[in-house]
Amino acid sequence: MSAPLTHAATPPVFARLLDDDARAGLAPAVRDFHQRGAALYRGQALVRGASHPLARLVRWWFGFPVPGEQVRVSLRIEERNGREHWHRRFGERDFSSSFAPSPDGRFLAEQFGAFRFRFALRSQAGRLHWDFAGWAFGPLPMPRALGPRIVSWEAQDDDGSLRFFSQADFPLLGQLIYYDGRVQPVLAD
Repeated sequence: MSAPLTHAATPPVFARLLDDDARAGLAPAVRDFHQRGAALYRGQALVRGASHPLARLVRWWFGFPVPGEQVRVSLRIEERNGREHWHRRFGERDFSSSFAPSPDGRFLAEQFGAFRFRFALRSQAGRLHWDFAGWAFGPLPMPRALGPRIVSWEAQDDDGSLRFFSQADFPLLGQLIYYDGRVQPVLAD
């Protein structure tokens, strides 16, 4: 009787995109966050964004958070079929996206509804920077000039928690979203 076939677990998405030197250069909280795989995190964030009606409507449509000073945050990460699915809750608003390596293996590809965003990951001074590299609507690549200006990074806070920062400014909309927060893993009993 032959032994059942076993398959090595697929490494987490970010581990597949960062080489050993880049991973070694990350602060422990950042490295752990991206090696943990499926997990639940909780914390809080400062959330900002343009206050004009169009920006508020777009944030509502996509489930993006409402601006606030100490907004409760939870992040649940699930792994399915080689992708990480991130379910975020800021206050009473929920939104989700999924991540996988781009087909050429050079970029982090985020799928958010019909939108796709690409990021080049870079480790510098313990931080993980997500450098915006392009976007598409469905199968159609979109011009960078019409796209967002995104600044996004992760670091380790003084208390050892994961600090995350993301700001997305769009032409005509201005600052659609800005958040600066901290989360820690919720440990299973």
